[in-house]
Amino acid sequence: MSSSRILIGHIVQFSLFSVLCDGDACVVFGSRREAKSYMAQNAKIGKKKYSIKKAWFEDILRGIQHGAPYSFDEAAYRLFYPRAKRVGLVLPPPDFSLVPPSDLAQPSLPLLRVQGASFFQK
Repeated sequence: MSSSRILIGHIVQFSLFSVLCDGDACVVFGSRREAKSYMAQNAKIGKKKYSIKKAWFEDILRGIQHGAPYSFDEAAYRLFYPRAKRVGLVLPPPDFSLVPPSDLAQPSLPLLRVQGASFFQK
């Protein structure tokens, strides 16, 4: 199996050109179950029609090379991180220790953001 076809996680897609984002960053969940659970808990967007699509390493890497930002949950980042390091991305180590405030209007989702081709080692 080619390393480019490694499943990193899942994204929530509302239409061909609309996905669940944290700001401008596409959110990658570590599992289909986590994506569905988040959508069910989020009253603002949970009622919209959506589908859950697989997020492959090759596709994410191509997006990052073109400057697209991604936000990973812990499970997805733990899959993405070692593979990304192997292809030359300079990334922060996984750190999901920050505790979100308890008074948020929607469910909290600890994420780690990766953006831009500037992360590649020369």
